[in-house]
Amino acid sequence: MSDDHVERNHASRERLAALIARLGERTLVLPDGWTAAALLGHLGFWDRFAASRMEKYLRDREPMVFLNDALIEFINAAGLPQWTATPLGAAAADATDSAAAADQLIAKLSADEVAAIYTVGSPRLLDRSGHRNEHLDQLERALE
Repeated sequence: MSDDHVERNHASRERLAALIARLGERTLVLPDGWTAAALLGHLGFWDRFAASRMEKYLRDREPMVFLNDALIEFINAAGLPQWTATPLGAAAADATDSAAAADQLIAKLSADEVAAIYTVGSPRLLDRSGHRNEHLDQLERALE
């Protein structure tokens, strides 16, 4: 099993850090009530969520619970006020720390553990870059 996801995660984490540096102290307002701080808080939350799910699965080996799109939308809607109220610097630090922690956990997985997580049908738990890059694209467009 390839560990390309580790490289993609690393690249997306570097991109996150570079974009945070570029953002500086700017307040960016995005569509639908989102801000740069909210988006960074969102990224931090979902990286922590993914790491928590992996840790539980690896510890207990119980079937993984999957979220449907509607539940994810409710979680994001519930989190948005808190993420928007978070100061940009704190949100940026949280996103960076959470990405690093998730990536470190993922990089330490054995080939068997990686295969097991792929088998349960959740490759996005391992490859965090897709979610990060989706939102980093949004921030880059807002900075242009």
